[in-house]
Amino acid sequence: LLANILTLELLWCVLGPGVGIGVYFLTYWNWNTLPGEVYLADAVGSSDERFVAERALYDLGSLTSRGPRVAGSETNERFAVDTLYAAIEGIARQALPEYEVVYEVQRVSGSYYLDYDDYPITSYYRNVQNIVVSVVRRGSFSGKYLLLNAHFDSAVTSPGAGDDGTMVVVMLELMRQLTQSTKSPMQHGVLFLFNGCEENTMQGAHGFVRGHPLAQSVAAFINLDVAANSGREIMFQSGPNYPFLMAYYRDHICRPYANTLGEEVFQMGLVPSFTDYETLSKQGGWPGLDFALSSYGYLYHTALDARETISGGTLQHIGDNLLGLVRALSNADELSNIQEHREGTAVFFDFMHLFLVYYTETTGLIINILLGVFSLGLVVGTLFMIVRKEGAVGTNVLFESGMALIVQTLSIILGAGLSVLVAVIFDACGRSMSWFSSTWLLFGLYFVPCIAGLTLGPFVYTRFRKILFLHDQGRVILFLHAQHCIYAVLLITLSIGGIRSAFVLLFPIIFYSATTIVNMIIRFRLKIWIYVHLVGQLIPIVYFCSLAVTLFAVFVPMTGRSDNRSNPDLQMALFSALLTLLLVGLLTPFIVLFRRKLYVFGTLLLFFLVTAIVAATPEGFAFREQTSPQRYYIFHHQRNFYWPNGTLRDSGAIYYLHPQDRHTPDLLQSEVPDWANAQPLGDECDRELYCGIPFYINRYHRQSESSYWLPALEPPIFPEPVEFRLVSRESLSPGRHRLTFIAKGPSHMSLYVSPLLGRKLIGWSFSEQIPPSGKRWKDQDVYFVNLFSGSLDLTPITFYVEIEVQPSHRSEDSLFYLSLVAQYMHQDNVYLAREFQALLDKMPKYAHTVAYPGYLASWIF
Repeated sequence: LLANILTLELLWCVLGPGVGIGVYFLTYWNWNTLPGEVYLADAVGSSDERFVAERALYDLGSLTSRGPRVAGSETNERFAVDTLYAAIEGIARQALPEYEVVYEVQRVSGSYYLDYDDYPITSYYRNVQNIVVSVVRRGSFSGKYLLLNAHFDSAVTSPGAGDDGTMVVVMLELMRQLTQSTKSPMQHGVLFLFNGCEENTMQGAHGFVRGHPLAQSVAAFINLDVAANSGREIMFQSGPNYPFLMAYYRDHICRPYANTLGEEVFQMGLVPSFTDYETLSKQGGWPGLDFALSSYGYLYHTALDARETISGGTLQHIGDNLLGLVRALSNADELSNIQEHREGTAVFFDFMHLFLVYYTETTGLIINILLGVFSLGLVVGTLFMIVRKEGAVGTNVLFESGMALIVQTLSIILGAGLSVLVAVIFDACGRSMSWFSSTWLLFGLYFVPCIAGLTLGPFVYTRFRKILFLHDQGRVILFLHAQHCIYAVLLITLSIGGIRSAFVLLFPIIFYSATTIVNMIIRFRLKIWIYVHLVGQLIPIVYFCSLAVTLFAVFVPMTGRSDNRSNPDLQMALFSALLTLLLVGLLTPFIVLFRRKLYVFGTLLLFFLVTAIVAATPEGFAFREQTSPQRYYIFHHQRNFYWPNGTLRDSGAIYYLHPQDRHTPDLLQSEVPDWANAQPLGDECDRELYCGIPFYINRYHRQSESSYWLPALEPPIFPEPVEFRLVSRESLSPGRHRLTFIAKGPSHMSLYVSPLLGRKLIGWSFSEQIPPSGKRWKDQDVYFVNLFSGSLDLTPITFYVEIEVQPSHRSEDSLFYLSLVAQYMHQDNVYLAREFQALLDKMPKYAHTVAYPGYLASWIF
């Protein structure tokens, strides 16, 4: 009995998962290993000119010592500016004589249009503060600059050690190293932009582009941002259309971490984030590179984003890479005549952070099509070998090959379907996101069902269809060929469709083709060909394990700051199915060779059941207090609505809950009984413009159907009351009216403007041309204006709105809706009403809550 149990199949059932887990942890270890930080004591007297992480950490401690640096707050506008200015002064004093260091605080005002789908924004700002530092080498300055950009403001409640304090102090240390270097020539200047307003629609970067004289001399830029607190910085956007930047990245980075897949995912809008890269690229028209910390961003934009979460190894990794890159680009001939090097986009990826592969998109298209066609030709060649070797009829072999292709295709659909089914079941049972804090659960929940589906197809087909002209190993070869054909057809199709991320299919195609050639040489000798094939799968498996580490490290935390309407388990199930197909698509057909196939399916079932049971325990609870908190946005709003004659038609205070994840509001209602009576916005959105909610950003309205509110007994407390009045009303011509207003309030305000039917907005103070309308309300155009005042300047804003009335409508009637919104986002807790504070005190310990008062007044003029 024991001999029957302890079979070779059982050994493979243990050895296979063991090897797979071992390879995965090897790639995770490689991904997670960072260089040791360089200490000040090591740098003294050294001629290495290395980035000093300890000094950068000290600067980070100083910058974050006063807590959140929200744009418009005293901490950002005065303390952060003074701290950075003092640090830059010290660097300038210590600079070698051959370097000229010029620095200033730029205060700039302006406006621009952000063309977001359904929710465009006109961004208007006053007195935004940037610190601009020019470093040039005397006697060799070409007149061109390489721009480095990072923002020193932070999100609400967040100390901003990661976002973006990390990159700010990296730039300070880079400046030190460059200005004290005796070795590296600098043909071009390096311009350091410490911008003071990124979190509020990237206004600091726009102010530099449009308002600083040195912007005209910028040739290229490097944007440095953060969406996490640890790990490696990934280079996820380049160009556009200047692939020479990737050549410099490849040649001068110590430890590369870059992937075209990340660039395309970001550009498709799958990442809920915007960076200064878009502003610098589109508004400035410059080519650039976009770097970010992006792994395990659980603490991003939370109060836990503190200095203690940033390691010296992370700073050292960023600094080592950027120092070499900046030195190289500051001496690059291409920056002297940048337009001559416009050659199209690039395909790029690193392998285990050891080296970078890069080529142009055109080269990639040629490579992909040639390899795809060549690999399909190899399949045809092996089919001829089977006919000759086995003495089979060609039509029979061709039929079985076609059936193998159908079986493999159905197996892929089945595997993905099983993973999706598990996602639906777990969501229905209230256990979605069980993997959020315990990422390893993904493998049992979603990889294993997909593996089972991929395995089931060949098993069922060979069990019920017996053929005499081909042995089992031959049938495995046909299934492998079928899987390979699927990869090849996908590679060719995606490449023709302009999807650069198709490069990932090169790994299975190249190595399968290589092992197929070897096996053709040895004429597919029984059993020997199997080991040749398995050896050829090692490198693709290593690469795809590394890719899995990156994908889950980036996307799992993002599901905690997305939406409550969609099931994030579906996203993870599809990611897992895709990775499973790439990892084991060329291994699962070997089920045909197992005599006791029950062992394989039993092992898979055991893995799944154990994982599912663990997911149902407290280990499967999604959130953790210190490491992966649940996010809540809860606002205390005062709302006043007025009739056209100026009398109040409705008024009241509410608590507004903006959803962030799948468990909002269910989990909150189970923990805090006060929220059990929360109501969806529902009819409010039909009655009032933008639901009558003072949205900080208008795209929050996208989730209005799944947002909730509670009536508040106590009104919010406003340290800076809002003042608003109509100054004048002029009739410029028949049917054309100009209304002038004056508004005074906190640093963050907004306007909603919606002309009534038969009316049209034809002019206003915020731009020369009227932008397109956002999502319409009551069949009326809707415009959103973001108003920001920096430098602690809260003087009144005077603006006008010009409306044209169509001839078919009476000009004496009302013209438009106008709502004024004020956000009190950087005041201390002393301004929270007692009822509001009591409600916040009941929040569960694992919750991170952004909470502040807001004000809305809506008129019909």
